[in-house]
This record gives sequence, structure tokens and C-alpha cells, in this order.
Amino acid sequence: MTHVERSMPRLFHPKWEPWAVTGLAIVTGVVGGLGAILFRLMIQAVHFVLIADTLQHGPHLLLVAGPVVGLIIVSLITRYGAKEVKGHGVPQILESMALSGGKIRPRVGILGIIAPAVTIGSGGSVGREGPIALIGAAFGSSLGQIFALPAKYMSLLLAAGAAAGIAATFNAPIAGGFFGLEIVLGSYQIGAVVPIFLAAATGVTVFNTIMGSRAVLATPPYHVINHFAMLFMIALGLLMALVGVMYTKGLTASEDFFNRLSLPFWVKAAIGGLMVGLIGLMMPQVLGVGYPTMHLALTNQIVWGLLAVLFILKYIATLITIGAGGSGGVFAPSLFLGGMVGGTFGNLLYHISPSLAPHPSIYAIAGMAALFAASAQAPFVAITILLEITGDYRLTAPVMACAVVSYLTYNLFTRDSMYTVRLVRRGIKILRGDEVRPMKVISVQSALEPLQNSVFPYTPLRTAWKKLTELNRSFLPVVRSNGGLDGIITLPDIASVIQHGEEDREYTIASIVRPLPKPIFTNQSLDEAIRYLSLYDVDVLSVQDPETHKIVGVITRSGILKAYNASWVHAVDTRHKVEKLHRNISDGVFIEMQIAGNSSLVGKQLKDVTLSSDALIVSVTRNEGNLIPHGNFVIQAQDRLLVYVAPASHRQKVIDQLGSGEIVSFYQNEP
Repeated sequence: MTHVERSMPRLFHPKWEPWAVTGLAIVTGVVGGLGAILFRLMIQAVHFVLIADTLQHGPHLLLVAGPVVGLIIVSLITRYGAKEVKGHGVPQILESMALSGGKIRPRVGILGIIAPAVTIGSGGSVGREGPIALIGAAFGSSLGQIFALPAKYMSLLLAAGAAAGIAATFNAPIAGGFFGLEIVLGSYQIGAVVPIFLAAATGVTVFNTIMGSRAVLATPPYHVINHFAMLFMIALGLLMALVGVMYTKGLTASEDFFNRLSLPFWVKAAIGGLMVGLIGLMMPQVLGVGYPTMHLALTNQIVWGLLAVLFILKYIATLITIGAGGSGGVFAPSLFLGGMVGGTFGNLLYHISPSLAPHPSIYAIAGMAALFAASAQAPFVAITILLEITGDYRLTAPVMACAVVSYLTYNLFTRDSMYTVRLVRRGIKILRGDEVRPMKVISVQSALEPLQNSVFPYTPLRTAWKKLTELNRSFLPVVRSNGGLDGIITLPDIASVIQHGEEDREYTIASIVRPLPKPIFTNQSLDEAIRYLSLYDVDVLSVQDPETHKIVGVITRSGILKAYNASWVHAVDTRHKVEKLHRNISDGVFIEMQIAGNSSLVGKQLKDVTLSSDALIVSVTRNEGNLIPHGNFVIQAQDRLLVYVAPASHRQKVIDQLGSGEIVSFYQNEP
């Protein structure tokens, strides 16, 4: 027992534990509210220096220089200060909870204010909410580390800090609380509800006391008049789900594009800033957070053709800002984009017939909620935040219908949100709720037992018995001459027949074969395999190839446990090797390559793949399932290999060693 573990009972007696955690959450809420104020003032200061002063005293062409200077400054901060502040904030919070028990370096709280303030103030197309959530979470983490709290309390304080920051910046205590529960914690634990909502309420109170209280996007009181409005909302929800997929995929594609560029980091930032600046020169409304433009859309003061143009340019500017290394949130841009699409939809209905949509702005409000509900996979946050920031609760039904339909439809395409998609691609699985299923990310392929040791229906019982005892197995697959699988034959079944002296009668393998239930596919997870085994109350399942529909083997309970254990051992061993490489050479890169059909690696075992000592195969993905890359693993076409290379400058050499294939992405492992 460590010193921290010995001290915990004295610090948190079970009787006072809820009160102590709640008190710390309130303190975190105070800092979250103050951080939101400081952050807003810093954005205004940077904007005055780089944008407003330029517009007043210089040619508008200099507006392009603002984003360029801003992104270069931010790239230097993230490169040499704290790489955690790069990106949009919330994934860093989730990553700290998944990998380090909720620990965030204190410097992240400081640089987490500066970097996004420079990005937004200089005209970068990002939002305030992600950085503010990171600021509050960083303080909550620091507080937890000071008091040596265990991981479960550390995570709660992270969620409380994020909730306070979101609540303060949007003046939305209910939505802020749901943000902490739904997005950060991923569950609605009873013990977490009170401290997180108190932190959110505290953050709003502190912010409103100093800055004043008003709805962020106040709208006139709208009424849903048309009786078919709910059907139109459902249609808009379907459309917003597709936009949400495009938004999430676009964020990832943009980061991949800039990561692939073999240029110095500051040059990438300059190129991105130049592109954003040129877009801003054409349409200044897309720069920064964009609340004034959103308010105009919600009050129907923008013509519907311009709404569509604003959507396109804002989408491009946001992707470039994030991809080029900017620091800022993707929450507010999703509201902007949703408002533009929803407003265009409503105005289109109005132009078809004014009676269809007498208030087109209602669809802009619903579109905001729907896009965030889909892309963040957070319907409660989306619904409550739109009602709170507009101050119009009479729109609850249409906003709820549109958001829920969008959320459910988005799930048909992907389960990864805009906050988790990059983490999942790096192998970091963010689990929802209290269900921790580590086998959910391991493919059935990892535990597959091929049909090599099998018998035929006409095989004599004595032969099958001898084969079972020689192989020390409890069962054998029974296969037909055409390769089909009839089922299995078990040692107890054969023993029962032999003990009764009946093996010489009409008994054959076929007469005592045990049929197997519906097969499972190779690209399904071990988690699903365990559930099928329990559902059918069996110990063996047949495994089918999803493309050819042929039975390729079987999977057993013991095989699943061995595969999971092997995966855990491999993960620990790989982490140690990567850490060793990273200690010796701090500049490394992860290369994800999809093996081409004509690659020389196809058909080879991993142990026969020759890579230099500065490269390490971390994982293999086949048909969207993760496999354990052991030495006897045979590489197939379309497999995706994740390889760590240090130093990063050797990546082309390793790519050449891997042979022909498509580079899917790079993940820079910076100091």
C-alpha cells in the first residue's frame, strides 16, 4: 500500500466523501467561470492587435496576415510548450482520462488559454468552448493531483471543470452539466450529477456576476404554426446527420492532409493561416467564432443564398484552421454550420409556400441542435444548449425531434463523434457509461482456430478418439468434403459411446455430431463472441468470412481469453518499446499503411518482415477489427499496419521497407 492509499481514508472518510468532492467541484466551478472571463478578454485583446487595428489603420488586404501570424504563434506554443493544447480541447480531456487517470499537466491550463485566444483573436475559424472546457478540466486535474485523489475523483473533477467552462461561456448551466456527464464522463452516475451540476451553476454565477447575464443568441418568441412542421423537422434531422458525418470526416481528413505535408511545422501553419485569411477577405463573417452571424441567421436577417455560401466557406475555414495546427473548439463551428443549413432549409420551404414555414429561423435553431447532436453524439447537450442560448423553451418539441433523428441517423454511418474519431484511429477507445469492455476492440480473427485439426462425418469413432487424445483437445470440428462444417464432436460424447461398447454398431461421427448455432463473422469483436456464447449456452462458435460466406474456423471461450491476454501483453510490451524509442529519440511518427494487393508482404508472416531497428509494428487492422500482431500472423491485402518510427526523418525508409501500399495517415509523436 502506497503513502497515497494509506492517506486516502483519512482524507475522504466515507461519511464525508460526497461533501468533500462536491466542495472541490464548486472550487473548480469558480475557476472555470473566471477562466471563461479571462479567456474572452484575451481573445478581445488579440483581435484588437491583429485584426481590428489593422482594419482601422491599414488596407483590408492586411487582414490576411492576422491568421498567418496567429497560427504560426500557436504552432510554436504547441511545439515547444504543450502539445496537448493543439486541436480542439475535448479530445485531450478524454485522452487524459483514458490513458493517465485524468492527469493533465498544469502548464496546459496556462497555455490552454493563450494558444486558443491567439487562434480565435487572429481570425481562426474555431470556437471558445473546447479550450474553456480544457482550462476548467486542467484546473480540476491539478486540484485532484494536489490532494492525491484516486482516478475516479480525478475524472469527476475533470468533468466538473469542463462543465463549468461550457456553462459559463454559453450561459447554460443545464447544458454545461449535461456536457460534463454525457461527453466527458460518458455516463449519468448518481454520485456525479450533484457535483458536476453544482460546478456548472457556480461557473455561470461567477461569469454572470462579473460580465452580466444575457442569452448568448437571444431570439424573438417563435411559434410553430404549421401542423406539418414536425415532419419537416424529421427531414431536416436526416439531412443534418449527413452533414454531421461530413463534418466529422472532414476534420480528420484535414488533419491527415497537413500531417502528410513534408514541410516544417511553422510553414504548414503559415499556409493554413494564409488560406483562412483569403477566405476571410472574401467573407469576414466566417472568421472567429461567428456568434453575430449566427444571431442574424436565427432572426432571419440573412438571405438564404448567402446562408449556403456561409456554410461552405465556414466549413472550409474550420477544417483548415484545425488541420493546420490551430487551437480552438469545434462546438461553436458546428452550431454555425447547423444554423446555416437549417436556415437554408427553412427559407427553401418558405419560398415554396410561406404557409409551410412562416418562421424559417426555427429551422436554423433546430439545425444547430441537430448537427451538434449528431457530430458530438450528445443529444441531451444539443437540445438543452439550444434552448438555453436562445431563451425560447417553446421550441422544445421541434428541436428535440430534429436532434434525436439526426443523432440516430448518424449512428447508421459511424459511432465515432467529432471528439473521439481521432482517438479511435490512434487505438484509444473511449467507452460509454460504466460498461468497460476491453474485448470490444479485439477482432474475432485474433482468436480464430482454423479447421486444420478436424474429422469427417464418416471417420471411425476410435480414430476420432485417438486424435482427440493425441491433440489433448476436448472437441474436433466435423467438416464435409466440400469444406462445409456440420458441427463438432466432443470427447465426452465419444467416451459415452465407447464405454457402452456400441462403437462397432451403427454409430458414426455423423450420428453424434453436435450442431453449432449461427456463425459469427471474422470482423466482429470478441465482446460480441462472448455474448453469443452466453446467449446460445455453448463453448464453441463457427466463424464465417463476411465476403465469401465460407466457414473459416471456430472460436472458443478459452481461445477468447487467450487472445485477450495476448493482446494485453502485446499492448504493454509495445508501450514499453515505444517509450524506450521515445526516450532515446524524442521525434517519432506513427505511420498507418494499407497493404496493396500487389505488395510483396501479402502472404508473409510478420516474423519474416524485415524492418530496421528504428521501426516497430504496433497493431494490425483487418476489416475494421484490431488483430494481435504475433510472429506467425499472416499479412493479407488491405490489412492496415500501424508502425512507429523514430526518428521521424526515417519514415520514408521504413515506408520503402513495407513495400507498396497506401499511406492512410501520420500521427506525429512530438516532444
